Amino acid sequence: MRKIFLFLFSLMLFTGVSFAQERVEVITPERIETSQADITYPIPYIPVLRGLDYQPAQSALLKTGNILTGMLVFKGNYKPGALVEFYRIQMRAQGWEEIGSFTSKTTFLAFRRPDGQAFISISEGWFSTEVRLIVFLTGIR
Repeated sequence: MRKIFLFLFSLMLFTGVSFAQERVEVITPERIETSQADITYPIPYIPVLRGLDYQPAQSALLKTGNILTGMLVFKGNYKPGALVEFYRIQMRAQGWEEIGSFTSKTTFLAFRRPDGQAFISISEGWFSTEVRLIVFLTGIR
């Protein structure tokens, strides 16, 4: 009986360790086809689709010397999964490295580059999807 218990315990431990190392990603079939004309850069190196509406009452940027920090909020009629895919591709193209992500009701993406960090949250509402861009950049002129 003891050997069976040890075998089952070892099996559960091994299985738990192997599953804990897997990376969970959001996979979606929707794609956003874009051209550079469809993308703007209100913050250096951070793309925003022209179809997303800027929400100035919920946004603020602070520039002190060569440091830029703050949050910009946008809303639009895009599927959250498609926006996640858009930001993963476009941020990499702008020199960002994805350092983490997780999904609950909101998807959070974390990026870094030598001159700063960016956090993007994407959440679906009743009538639109909200994108929050939170940034800290240095070396801004």
